[in-house]
Amino acid sequence: MDRKTFLRSTLGVGAGVAITGATGLVGSQDDLVSAVSGPTQYYRRMESSVSSQYLAPAAEGHLQLAKQIVQDKLRSSKGFAILSEVAGLAAWLAADRGDSATARARYKESIHYAESSRIPLLVSYMTASLGHYAVETGDPRRGLYFLDRAAQYQDSRTPAAARAWLACLRAVAYGAIGDRAQTLDALRTAQRNADRQTSDAQWPWMFAFTSAKAARYQSSALAALGDYSGSCTAYATAIPAITAPKPRSLAKVEYANLLVTMRQEEEACRLAVEALQAGQQYGSERIVERVRDLRSRMSTACRDAELLDHMLIGLYTKERW
Repeated sequence: MDRKTFLRSTLGVGAGVAITGATGLVGSQDDLVSAVSGPTQYYRRMESSVSSQYLAPAAEGHLQLAKQIVQDKLRSSKGFAILSEVAGLAAWLAADRGDSATARARYKESIHYAESSRIPLLVSYMTASLGHYAVETGDPRRGLYFLDRAAQYQDSRTPAAARAWLACLRAVAYGAIGDRAQTLDALRTAQRNADRQTSDAQWPWMFAFTSAKAARYQSSALAALGDYSGSCTAYATAIPAITAPKPRSLAKVEYANLLVTMRQEEEACRLAVEALQAGQQYGSERIVERVRDLRSRMSTACRDAELLDHMLIGLYTKERW
């Protein structure tokens, strides 16, 4: 189901209302649904290219407003679905800002609201998001627990994009614990489903999940297994498709870690400098922390090492990014 169809059928509003910005008073429940859900879609579209420093407070404020509106006027599947998406966005932004306590709390809220909405695909999406967050923060076994739970909400009606995305997350998690057989099986599932899907975005995803996007997860999973050649090939496929600054920078850091392992520190250092510049510009502590970890694995001999160290020291001396 694409997002326009979802907005019409599940939320029961015209798909163009939130986009064009209705100027009339909020009268019916459908009008209220549109008004409350609209900002989240804008924030999600801005997230990859606007500083989380500014978006996170806006999302938190909107979450508090949405909670009150749903409690008073929209205690329905539609209302809880809206709350789930707002909480999920707030979780992502908190994670990007390095606020792990808030991120976990908001992810748990997003799952609770998704369950209240009784929309299985939304429950799967939010549960898997928490699972991947656990994997990314160094707890792959707990992450797999949530990814397994997310898979239980998928069935024969689940869109191919959802199957591909979840399989990618599972591949990264299995790679992190060194389970080669499960990693490769998940990657095959992801590739098979990514190739089957249409070009339309499918809710709750804002953009289509393509084979090129799957390649980024493939690169990470194969690197964890020690398949450096396969990881480099996947990265070369993935990077041209990643145009937004923050996701592109995260991919660069992941690849730089692989290059350090392969003793190619000159290129790794160059990528680290580019990623850190983006992390500073877009307020992403997630990127900054990964560059710090990467630098700890590198020698001081590479050409851009002095520049990278100067930039990292600057994080402690500047009042703001």
